[in-house]
Parts: sequence; C-alpha cells; structure tokens
Amino acid sequence: MRYLAKTRKELGFPTPFNVLGPLTNPVQPGRAVIGVNSTKLGPVMSEALQILGRRNYAVVCGDENLDEISIAGSTQVWHIDDVGQIEHYTIHPNDFGVPTHPLAAAAGSSLDANQATLIRLLSNNITEHDVAIRDFVLVNTGFLLYISGKATSMNEGADMARETLESGKVKQLLESFAQSTQQLKTALN
Repeated sequence: MRYLAKTRKELGFPTPFNVLGPLTNPVQPGRAVIGVNSTKLGPVMSEALQILGRRNYAVVCGDENLDEISIAGSTQVWHIDDVGQIEHYTIHPNDFGVPTHPLAAAAGSSLDANQATLIRLLSNNITEHDVAIRDFVLVNTGFLLYISGKATSMNEGADMARETLESGKVKQLLESFAQSTQQLKTALN
C-alpha cells in the first residue's frame, strides 16, 4: 500500500485503496477510529471490520463527506462495540462542549502558515483564527479518547485533550519524539 500512496495522492480523488488500507493494516489496535469520505461507506466499512473481528472501533463520516469528525455540524458514527454489535448514531460538536465552525475556518494554507499555527497551538498561544483548528483537534482527539475507553464521555474526552494540549505536554512529547528520531538517524548513519 505504501508504494501506491504517492499515486493515490496525485490522483486527487479517493480510490479503493482508501477503503482497503484500514482493512489490511497489519497493526491491529484494540480500539480505533476510522474515517470514510462517504456516508454510503460507513455501513460497508463497519461491517467489514466486524467480520474481521474488530471490536471497539468506530467508523466516522462528517455530513460534508468529511473523513473526520466535523466541526461544522453532524457526523455519522458506526460504532462496533466490545461484543461486535454495530450501533449507528449521530454526534455533533456540542457533544464535545465546543461550538460549530465553518470548515473553511479550519482549512490549512502554506507549509509555513501551518507550521506557525501548530506552534501556537502547542504553545497554548492561539489567536482568534486558531480557535476553529483547536476545536477540530479537540473533537477528533476527544472522540478517540472516548472510543479508547480513556474517557467516559465525548465531552470528557475533549476536556482531557484540552487540558493536555494547554498544559504543554503535547509540545514536550513532540519535541522528545523529534529529538529521539534525530538521534536514531545519527546512530544509523
């Protein structure tokens, strides 16, 4: 699959590999959230995951055909519980304690601008423009924490994500990871 990634990206539209990738991933976490870009794929993907024996997985599709949880409105969820039953439900940014935002408010731009946004976000020094991006991070991370069992509700998951982000722990972890990868690179050369 990794050899096809560049070609898939250059095509500019989803291919069957967008569906096959999550199904054939050799890493099989005990819990996961998988995004699909069409509500028609939600039931198909969740049933395939169910047949493969995956439990505590959620397939999500924002109502804008977004393969993530939307900050603009509702998101459809197909949740495979711990006994393999699929429950379909709808979630909304309000479930995470955040307001809705237009998707355009969270759109990226140039590499330099995106890097600056990330630095502000990780440094807890966000501007008014960054609020939608932060909230996008909170709803998606909060839902993952909920599905993983680390949070008992989506709102609690978003609160945990906010606390971790604002405390500087995420920045420290990223810096530590970057330093470790640079040391590994040096050791391998």
